[in-house]
Amino acid sequence: MSQRQRILHLNSVSRGLHSPVVAWALHEPVKGHMPTIETDGAPPPYETVHSAVVDGWRVVHFPDQRLDDDPVEPGVLGFEFILEQIVDHAD
Repeated sequence: MSQRQRILHLNSVSRGLHSPVVAWALHEPVKGHMPTIETDGAPPPYETVHSAVVDGWRVVHFPDQRLDDDPVEPGVLGFEFILEQIVDHAD
């Protein structure tokens, strides 16, 4: 048994932890896993970043860079938060 890191990208409508998530991608720590950014269709795993934190995810990156040059408006995918979760994994 070893520990592995799961990575969750949550893009929200603002820098606030309680803002709605508008896009997301989950990176699983298994060989061959290819995540896609979800913006339509499938509901996000969490409605807000705060909900993910309450469920045990840790924020490792807060949004600090813009996807475009406008200091007020978010880029096409909103404000990106990166979270991690350490899980036990059978080798």
